[in-house]
Amino acid sequence: MLEPKSEQLDLKLSSQRQAPYDTATDIQIQGVGKLKTQVAKCCKPLPGDPIGGYITVGRGVTVHRQDCLTFLNLREFEPNRIIEVNWGGQPAAVYPVDVEIQAYDRSGLLRDITQVLSTSKSDVLALNTLTNKDENTATMTVTLEISSLEQLARLLAQIRNLPNIIDVRRKRG
Repeated sequence: MLEPKSEQLDLKLSSQRQAPYDTATDIQIQGVGKLKTQVAKCCKPLPGDPIGGYITVGRGVTVHRQDCLTFLNLREFEPNRIIEVNWGGQPAAVYPVDVEIQAYDRSGLLRDITQVLSTSKSDVLALNTLTNKDENTATMTVTLEISSLEQLARLLAQIRNLPNIIDVRRKRG
């Protein structure tokens, strides 16, 4: 567990980007014409993820990953509001994804990780680093714009190959 006296650095980066989630073309709702759709912020599904929809009151359908804890609870307690949804054709947008990186802290760690992100041409929306001086570790949460599961898998593998990386994974909602 991280100690309260750990140092924390918040860095928000922005650039000219595509609007995330073109839900009008990226998501198809089974048996229904066009409905207002939104992507759940708790699990941030990507094209290729198994997804399901939840019919909200007044906001259309919220699309979750099928393994999302929120969606699993909704499925159990409000099954009549669950609807089948699928990814449409070729995705036309980029999607925010939260990635968590755990590493042994060292000089140049942040530089090496940002170099990988830059080379992959993934836009960084937010980056938070929390260091634990007692254990000499760093935990980073990076929000990236990703276009597919394949791009995310390549990126995670590249980060995993950096020196001193303990674990790198997509955060679950």
